[in-house]
Amino acid sequence: MKASILSCAILLTLSLGALNAVYADSATWNLNPTNGDWNTAVNWTPETVPNGPADVATFASSSITDLTFSAETTEVAAIVFNPGASRFNITADPEPLSTGITLTISGTGITNNSGVTQKLTVAPSVSSRRGTIEFVNATSAGDGTVLTVFGAGTSAASGGNINFHDTSTAGTATIVAEGALAGDEAGGGEVTFDGNATAGNASFTIDGAQSLQGFAYGGDVTFADFSSAGDAVFVINPGHGSNGGEGTMLFTDNATAANGIFTLNGPVGKFADGANITFFDGATAGNGFFTVNGGQQADAIDGSAVNFEGFNFTGQIVSAGTATIINNGGNGANARGGRTSFLFEAATASQAHLVANGGQNGGGGGQITFDSDTDGGEARIEVYDNGLLSVSAATAITIGSIEGDGLVNLGASALTIGSNNLSTTFAGLIQDAGSITKLGTGILTLSGASIYTGGTTVQRGVLLVANVSGSATGSGPVSVTTGRLGGSGIIAGAVTIGTGSGRGAFLAPATGTNVRATLTIQGALTLNAAATYTCTFRAKQNRARTDQVIANGVTINSGAMIALVGHTTGTLTQGIVLTLISNTSADPISGNFSNLPDGSIVTINGNNFQASYEGGDGNDLTLTVVP
Repeated sequence: MKASILSCAILLTLSLGALNAVYADSATWNLNPTNGDWNTAVNWTPETVPNGPADVATFASSSITDLTFSAETTEVAAIVFNPGASRFNITADPEPLSTGITLTISGTGITNNSGVTQKLTVAPSVSSRRGTIEFVNATSAGDGTVLTVFGAGTSAASGGNINFHDTSTAGTATIVAEGALAGDEAGGGEVTFDGNATAGNASFTIDGAQSLQGFAYGGDVTFADFSSAGDAVFVINPGHGSNGGEGTMLFTDNATAANGIFTLNGPVGKFADGANITFFDGATAGNGFFTVNGGQQADAIDGSAVNFEGFNFTGQIVSAGTATIINNGGNGANARGGRTSFLFEAATASQAHLVANGGQNGGGGGQITFDSDTDGGEARIEVYDNGLLSVSAATAITIGSIEGDGLVNLGASALTIGSNNLSTTFAGLIQDAGSITKLGTGILTLSGASIYTGGTTVQRGVLLVANVSGSATGSGPVSVTTGRLGGSGIIAGAVTIGTGSGRGAFLAPATGTNVRATLTIQGALTLNAAATYTCTFRAKQNRARTDQVIANGVTINSGAMIALVGHTTGTLTQGIVLTLISNTSADPISGNFSNLPDGSIVTINGNNFQASYEGGDGNDLTLTVVP
């Protein structure tokens, strides 16, 4: 009796061991399996299903290479494709089971030694069931693998998921997030990174929805919870037709675009949506490179877009980091250009390089837009042709620099330029009622004709005007509190140099050059006690040249100084006249420079010059060579 009981116990133990072996062990997919079901033990050698956190599923040559799952959840530590392995497609199809399908890879990940591309796919759903592939711990999606997640196949159905958690990485895989295939409110395929996961060096394609009936969602890739786009490459495509949602990306919860390369494609259809990337809740564009394309058809109402949404209630700054973002114009008459927008008070352009290029074939230009209370940081901004920088929705904003020949819309905003200390030239049009302030140590050269009316202030550095028509500084007044104003262009408004106290405000037409400069001021010129007029000249025998300021009325208040910078060669011919200020007003010059009284003699290299505030046509400041 005891022997029988012992025999039964041994038999039961052996049976349980065999049962466990079927469902939890490493195994190799057979050369000639019975079918394509991963969860059927006879398809593996040994006859056990790899389904445990330490299990490795190995694949070699096989007559059946399309695999699916009959269990709701399957987990392995690794999937290995041996040298010479067949080309496999492992699919998580959610439809056969009521709760969907989840494949979890939790160890070393996918290793592909086969020499051919291996595929893992999340099939489209026609219900609320989802197919999911998850990478957890320090898992890698490997090299030579293609992971495709499809969107829904019918109305209101869910798209599939591929998720990277913890410190997992996409490796160098190719990952495709498809949009919904059909139906209204159908979900797109989704790829999610969180918990410090990274996209590694993978390549991503994020497609728009294919549905033409009802609205459907495009594919989406989300980075959250300190995850990173790494050095991956992303192509985000537009929607199809008026109802097909665009491919989208979201960075949130302190995620970063890192060194990723992103191409956002504009729509081909007139009413289709362009690709979209949004940064939110502490996310940053890192050092990423973004190409934001416009619509690719005449009258396309949308282009692709990058949005930095800094809602203050999150308590997190949303930053463009040191990214480069190129916004290209539309291609085709009235096609909308690509755009980058900074929205709400916690959004900053930081040290990014932002470019808005012009459109092609009549298309609208790329756009860079700052909303109310956003921060331009030290961003380098370039706008070309009909490319646009708009700060009209902001009250006041500071940017690093501006260059190019495009458009700047101020609205009523106060735009401050120069926080990155670069020296740049802007030849485009600045318009509206707002104002410009120059700060920083760099040189800002305005060589276009602008029509803004709010005035211009130099607080630091150098502002040069180099236009040949119109007014470089619009119609408003120009003032220098600290810094230099110069150039050989035209200023329409009145000019005031200095605040009346302290030093450091200069009027210096030839700043930064050795070429004679004539600065034309169509309004009045006032030099206060803090002002210095720096005038450069050259003279040799009977020839002389000098800087000149032309102004419609001149006031020189007590304490203002003149600095004569230059040299003479040899003995100059008596009677040579240098005109330093040409006063086009009928009124005389009011006041004298403190260091150059009327009638005084200045000796330079042995040549004597006599100052007159009644020279020229009777009210100009001149120096005449005298014995």
